[in-house]
Amino acid sequence: MNTIVEMAEAHLLNVQREIQTLTERKDQIDQELEKLTSYLNNGASELQEAKSVAEAELVQAPEVPNQTGLDNVTFTQ
Repeated sequence: MNTIVEMAEAHLLNVQREIQTLTERKDQIDQELEKLTSYLNNGASELQEAKSVAEAELVQAPEVPNQTGLDNVTFTQ
């Protein structure tokens, strides 16, 4: 009987340790998720800002004529 009780206590101690290990891993995963979410949100915000600036510049830029001089040239073989 004593051996069974000792085995049960040892088993429960192992379960308790595993719970602690998993809780620590969960905390690490949560921290990594927060970091990556912040990175994603910052990157998306910067990308949107860059797109807005590029679109504004495109609207304000004067139209550049074709400078090749080949607008009305037809090539034949």
